[in-house]
Amino acid sequence: MEIDYFALAICAAISLASAIMSINRLTAARVIEDTPTSKIRSAHQGYVELVGIAKTGPESLVLSGLSQTPCLWYRYKIEHYESSGKNSNWRIIESKTSSQPFTLTDGSGECYVMPDRAKVSTARKRSWEGSSRHPAKISSRGLFSKRYRYTEEMLCAEDIVYVIGLFETRHPASLTAARDSEMAKILANWKQDYDSLIHRFDRNCDGEIDLQEWELVRAEAQRQLGNTASLAPINTISYSPSRRQPYIIASSEPESLSRRYRWQAFGLLLVSIVSATALVWMIMPQ
Repeated sequence: MEIDYFALAICAAISLASAIMSINRLTAARVIEDTPTSKIRSAHQGYVELVGIAKTGPESLVLSGLSQTPCLWYRYKIEHYESSGKNSNWRIIESKTSSQPFTLTDGSGECYVMPDRAKVSTARKRSWEGSSRHPAKISSRGLFSKRYRYTEEMLCAEDIVYVIGLFETRHPASLTAARDSEMAKILANWKQDYDSLIHRFDRNCDGEIDLQEWELVRAEAQRQLGNTASLAPINTISYSPSRRQPYIIASSEPESLSRRYRWQAFGLLLVSIVSATALVWMIMPQ
């Protein structure tokens, strides 16, 4: 029997990828189970686990990418249904994940959560289909030609949030340093919506923010900042560079999260075993 090397490669890739993902899920479950929950006020510097309520803090709410719902964090993807002959599948044509920090409070203190590079798991997830690339836009297609699928996930204010990551406390060296830090946050927040920034400050209508216009941006940020900066220490939790320290944000309790990871690890292990068995069966002489 002639060996189908393409099928062999596919089975090998699926088996290997599933095994690696299974190990990663199991490692994450064990880390969650072995790391005690800390209070923000007394948390040590380094890798910690926090559980609290998500708040807006000084940053304003963001609007989710698809439904335009006010939230603290969002992730979305848009898929297009494509078919060619007997083959058909959903292909991702657009995706985005927000990166604005939000505040976590547990009654003992507050901590800025930096969602960049985190594995985020949230119960606020919905999928639906439509006939235009963006769900807010009106399409001329028929009502039954739903060739686009939208998936949106969110974390909202007042959600219970679990975070495990690198905890750090920063003490501003001076009031000037504190004000500079707050200014940087305001400007970074505005830069995320560059079109709005252009609309507000582009005086010569060239589609860019030049040096003179940037001074107007800084002056407005300075006006909004006022006298709010202080010398209070700032707590943050973010991505850890250590591979053995996964950075996870979830809208669930640690017990249910670790249990979910263990079930996922078991399912991926089964996929790996089935793929490896198929690989051996194709190699063995019939």
